[in-house]
Amino acid sequence: MRCFDRSQRPWRQSVVCLLCWFSVQTIQAEEAWLERSQAILQALEGQARPDWLNGQPEQWDIKRQAQQVLEGSQAIQAEALSTRSTKLASGLPTTPSNKLRTLLFVSFSLGDTALKSIFEEAAGREDVLLVFRGPKPGQKLPAFMADLKRLLKGIEPLPNIIIDPTRFQRWSVASVPEIVVEQEGKSRLHVRGVSSLSWLDEQLKAGKQGDLGALGDVGEITEIDLLEEIKRRLAAIDWKQKQQQAIARFWQQQTFEVLPVAQADHDRSVDLTITAPRDLSAPNGQLIVRAGQAVNPLDKIPFGLCLMVFDATVPAQVELIQQLSCQDKQARVMYLVTQLPRQSGWDSLKNLETRLKSPVYLLTPDVRSRFQLQHVPAVVEQSGNRLLVHERKLPATLGERS
Repeated sequence: MRCFDRSQRPWRQSVVCLLCWFSVQTIQAEEAWLERSQAILQALEGQARPDWLNGQPEQWDIKRQAQQVLEGSQAIQAEALSTRSTKLASGLPTTPSNKLRTLLFVSFSLGDTALKSIFEEAAGREDVLLVFRGPKPGQKLPAFMADLKRLLKGIEPLPNIIIDPTRFQRWSVASVPEIVVEQEGKSRLHVRGVSSLSWLDEQLKAGKQGDLGALGDVGEITEIDLLEEIKRRLAAIDWKQKQQQAIARFWQQQTFEVLPVAQADHDRSVDLTITAPRDLSAPNGQLIVRAGQAVNPLDKIPFGLCLMVFDATVPAQVELIQQLSCQDKQARVMYLVTQLPRQSGWDSLKNLETRLKSPVYLLTPDVRSRFQLQHVPAVVEQSGNRLLVHERKLPATLGERS
């Protein structure tokens, strides 16, 4: 839930080392631990803040959705409009950049008859790309594709058609029909009000080039600019609200390690001894543990902690934890909660930390299992080379307020 800071490095390293040992319960688990221990230590040294604390956590999700819209439209076109092997994954023809590519900008505002005529003339022309700016206002991409399929019925081979608002922006296309002949990324010929490819071929053969102006009637573009629509939606998003929602969802989705209330005082010891499945060496090559050797980490490193485990949703447990003390007055007290109120998770955590004057952490499955925690409230502390777990029953005076 939180990272230990560098100022606490000596005891932190001890805790990390011990927790690595604590997580091992079988020979197979020991092997996995040995492989993970170094990675855990390295990760804790410079661990970044969680994504849900980094400003605008849902912005990346919105951007992914926008990208999926573009990729989805291109994929639909590649599947529905052409079966040619000359199509790239992006839907663009593989015409070499030094050859001419004709971009014919169109819109449904031209009418079905004119569009169908354009489709028929462009059929089979690998050098011609029919470009739409996007779907109609309020129209979904599948509906847009259905409109295209209706006009393409009976046309073989299919023309190259794509949604590409970037080309409309690049060549400042504000009306249709409009033609731009590209060569090596530059405009060789630009004309408005013309959609006839046969006429265009004649002009190119005659050596015409440059901006020929408007040579016919033009109409408005019915479709939306897909990129501008994405930008508009992004700008309309209340990121602060999204952030608050994401933070709130953290507690709604959090899995707590809930433990029942202790019905009686009970003490038990936990032996941390394990058998190493293979040799364990330090980064400098020094042998730490031999394979098959039984090791109790408390013989090498003091625990240094006194764990206070309780349910923060029960006021009586919070009050009792404040009254309990540790045998080793030098041990660092660490508070572990089994759960917090979901509706007021962050506020409750802040208030609890203020009350205890200490950071508060969530109990994890590994710690619960290795310390054999069964009931709360409980205190875990070192006694010799073992750990003692003290489960405490709530006094009657406190139990009435639980």
